[in-house]
Amino acid sequence: MPMTLAPFVQRRAALLAIVVFAIAACGGDAPKPKPAETDTKTGALKPRGRLIMLGFDGVDPDWLDRYMKEGKLPALAQLTKSDAGRTYLPLRSTNPPQSPVAWASFATGTEPGEHGIFDFIGRSLPKAGPVHVVPRVATTSFEVQDVGPPVARNLRTGEPFWQTLGNHGVRVVALNVPYSFPPDPMREGRMLSGLGVPDLRETNSTFTYVGTDVTEDQVKKPPGGGVMVPLTMEQGVGRFTIEGPSIPAGDGKRMTVSAQLTVNAKDGSGRLTVGAASVALASQTMSDWLELDFEYESRKIRGIGRAMLLEAGAQTRLFITPLSMHPRAQYSAFTYPRAFGAQLADEVGLYKTVGWDHDTSALNAEVIEDGVFLKDMNEIETQRRKMLMDRLDKPDWDLLIWVSTATDRVAHMFYRLIDPQHPRYDAALAARYGTAIEDEYKRMDATVAEVLKKLGPDDTLLILSDHGFHGYRRGLHVNQWLRQQGLLALKDGAAGSPREFLFDVDWSKTKAYALGTGQVYLNRAGRERDGTVTDADAPQVLEQIRTGLLALRDKERADAQVVAQVYLGGEVFAGGRSGDAPDLQIAFAEHYRTSWETILGGVPEPLFADNTKKWSGDHAASDVADTDGILISNRPLGVERAAIVDLAPTALSFFAQKPVPQHVGKTLLR
Repeated sequence: MPMTLAPFVQRRAALLAIVVFAIAACGGDAPKPKPAETDTKTGALKPRGRLIMLGFDGVDPDWLDRYMKEGKLPALAQLTKSDAGRTYLPLRSTNPPQSPVAWASFATGTEPGEHGIFDFIGRSLPKAGPVHVVPRVATTSFEVQDVGPPVARNLRTGEPFWQTLGNHGVRVVALNVPYSFPPDPMREGRMLSGLGVPDLRETNSTFTYVGTDVTEDQVKKPPGGGVMVPLTMEQGVGRFTIEGPSIPAGDGKRMTVSAQLTVNAKDGSGRLTVGAASVALASQTMSDWLELDFEYESRKIRGIGRAMLLEAGAQTRLFITPLSMHPRAQYSAFTYPRAFGAQLADEVGLYKTVGWDHDTSALNAEVIEDGVFLKDMNEIETQRRKMLMDRLDKPDWDLLIWVSTATDRVAHMFYRLIDPQHPRYDAALAARYGTAIEDEYKRMDATVAEVLKKLGPDDTLLILSDHGFHGYRRGLHVNQWLRQQGLLALKDGAAGSPREFLFDVDWSKTKAYALGTGQVYLNRAGRERDGTVTDADAPQVLEQIRTGLLALRDKERADAQVVAQVYLGGEVFAGGRSGDAPDLQIAFAEHYRTSWETILGGVPEPLFADNTKKWSGDHAASDVADTDGILISNRPLGVERAAIVDLAPTALSFFAQKPVPQHVGKTLLR
């Protein structure tokens, strides 16, 4: 039940008194809250002091420490001085230490076994990741009809702390919080969902590549995260179609719009026209936003995207970003209330709404260049930062949450340029872009510096990252390893299979399989459709896999250790959703990870594969024991250890709310 204003402010005043006492006891130059004021009309104590939570995905404490010691992060260096009454701690992540899992724990204050998110992809296909999107249709005895936008459901269990607070009198603004889609309705809250918001195609993030060089094979088998469209040019003009939302009951068909590309080979310029809208194009430069309308029967669906002319001349090549849902005409709501999306557009202009907002798939497919990726990231983050600063200047909130994923994405894509032993290390590129990770940390520092200028004397600032980072040079084909151990069999006794999703597995002869980033599942009788492993046999099979993986060495790399630890699911995943947990969680040693093929249930014939993609750093299947994130506060927290599950109860206690029974974390306030 919502609480009235008077009890809220009284409890909050009592809590703040404790915080004031703690700060006074520690000394230093931490902000000191002012005395409480009384409302002259009601006699109640007025709420005062706000909580700001800044999330920077994937910030690694070792990198942060190094850059601070080198004098490259002055604002953070000053903020982390312990003698100034502040706090700087490593923040324990989740097992596994990856974004969907960790941000779900941040939101709910619970471990994966309770909130039910264990990886980007789950055992029960096609439920991939923490968000499940299905078409909204009506079935009659005659036909299946499309009756509206797709229905999105967050598979996370547990109420996020901002929703609890927003329904109990706390004015909340949450911007780009990962895996908060669909947005959480709140009586006193506004939200822009972040990572997890699909593009207009209802996918994670799919770019479009249009070119005279596109082959039929590329159309049939495009790179991951992309669509390839062939183009024929006549006298500098080419026509093609752009795909948009799927048509429910359309057997995989999609709505399309017709597009025309006009290029001038002499100066590399061009123009892209879609319906009544058009944008000018310049070589290797992102265009302004293009608004596209997809029509199907009586419905019109509006999206936005940007384009870049890659080449104009002997060959013509065009890149189109993943199409975002329009903030002023949301196909599926990604803000709460819907009007908040339009308000943000009025304040900062049109903005990318797809949650995976940095085009890593396009860079991985080498459709765009490193410099283009970084320039686009800079533009996106500049706009995100403006959203944050605009909100800080407004007096209409008590809790502000803002998250940037750029620190994570740049580390994924540019780790290769700080690791000379990585298969994709390039000395020439390292000379140009080798400071990309460091530069993004500098942007983080500049953001923090601006935020500090806007804080009031009573405001509390918490800065966090959800996990750290590691290198990724080699991938283990886990399903192939299971096959070689006699635990997985392929049809007709094959030694390998090029197909994904365990398509060629002989389940009658299989005891275990791998799917996702580091997860191994038993083919359990009574759980899997063709299960072979009984409850009595399970412990022996699990131990065989665990000991075998821990003993595994990479003979091609001087007998390097491949796996650092193997966690038994029954021991680390406790809670109401533990039945969905993997039976084993692999924690890889430095520079190793599950292979790309294993994630989607592939069984390539070799045991190892060099990671030849630009996605060169990782953490998703690393050991939680050495993949901490960071926690920084402008106030003393009075604790020596902290975990990401502590943030939810901390926020509740800041606003004098009782902890939720399911919370396994503790409040960090003293």
